Amino acid sequence: MANQTDPIRHRLPGLLPELRAFARFLARDAALADDLVQESILRGLRAESQWDPETSLRAWMFHILRNVFLEQMRRRGTERRALERMPEPDQPPPEQEARNDMADLALALQGLPLPQREALILVGAHGLSHEEAAAVCGVPVGTVKARVARARAALARGVGPEPVGA
Repeated sequence: MANQTDPIRHRLPGLLPELRAFARFLARDAALADDLVQESILRGLRAESQWDPETSLRAWMFHILRNVFLEQMRRRGTERRALERMPEPDQPPPEQEARNDMADLALALQGLPLPQREALILVGAHGLSHEEAAAVCGVPVGTVKARVARARAALARGVGPEPVGA
């Protein structure tokens, strides 16, 4: 296993799957997510000397990826708003019940406000501590905890088995 003194270049390949997964949750598009990851890696490598080996490389790269995403969102504001008004394309019905459940979860996640979705993905899906997620998002730890709690509550209200008798 790599230790904190290994160069960033040797540790980045191991982070690619997690960076890509986080980017896909943020961008909701595989191609945009790949572009986000690529730009984040380039920025991380350019700023390699700024990384403190005493801190988490994973959280540092997530923070860079988030900043790239937010920058692109601001730059493409008009385009993004126009795309959000377009109806979702018709999708063929899933072949298995598990696929239905995953589609329901994906839809429920998309319905969450970005700050809540982001906090939930960082803590729940990527296993970052609340402190690491707070560093990635640039907010206090309590804010991350509140966002995760609100996101979980919203998902619990919107996703789950049908009530008996419904």
